[in-house]
Amino acid sequence: MDVKVTGATRLMVVIGDPIVQARTPAVINPIFAARDADIVCLPLHIRAEDLAAAWAGLKAMQNVVGIGVTLPHKVAVLDLCDRLDPLAETVGACNIVRREPDGVLRGYQYDGAGFVTGLTNRGVTLEGRDCLMLGAGGAATGIAYALLKAGVSRLTVANRTVANAETLVAKMNGLFGGNRTHVGAPAPRAGQLIVNATSLGLRPTDPLPTPFDGLEPGMEVAEVIAQPEFTPLLEAARARGLAVYSGMEMIHGQATAIADLLCDVWCRPETD
Repeated sequence: MDVKVTGATRLMVVIGDPIVQARTPAVINPIFAARDADIVCLPLHIRAEDLAAAWAGLKAMQNVVGIGVTLPHKVAVLDLCDRLDPLAETVGACNIVRREPDGVLRGYQYDGAGFVTGLTNRGVTLEGRDCLMLGAGGAATGIAYALLKAGVSRLTVANRTVANAETLVAKMNGLFGGNRTHVGAPAPRAGQLIVNATSLGLRPTDPLPTPFDGLEPGMEVAEVIAQPEFTPLLEAARARGLAVYSGMEMIHGQATAIADLLCDVWCRPETD
């Protein structure tokens, strides 16, 4: 991909800690290039304790038109945004921020929709499905919302800090009514879709989010981690004959929508 960067080029950044795993720039930059959009995406390593200071700097940089948000900042940025899209406010997590023409930074939530789109593009059926989700952070909250909206019949949330799982479950049952979401152990049941929405798997020394011996044929396993593309969990599942879906599915599932979001404002002739 031949990217020409000039003084007129606008920037989308992706912030996180760590950031070496970020695959969004590699996926979205070709989309911008194919549209002749003069926007380039690049990663920025920002620690949690530096987030407020870095945010002030990003807001002051007038050619930064988008901020992609990865772990651990998806919840913390809510208080830093000037405005929130209703879905980001409802879910309580944000993964993309757009600079509006008046300079306001508005937060959006595409994690869940991107995750669901990535799976359905691979032929995964979600309507009536029994799911086990590992994790209860910002990405997990967005994914839980999207899975329930897509019609899963039961969603069990397992998290190391049980109180966080209970908070997520209460939020989802409050939003959707009924009792489709439950707190449970990280132990899969036959035929489940297992979703790893934790960061476990980023490092080779990480423990597994669910035991190997719980993985059986008929289950499917999906990751939010895209680097490595096949985590130890996915490798173990694949070795046992399960269908697996890497975090790249979610990134591809949301990249076009994020490009649309930014280009809707920043690729119009009148803004050039």
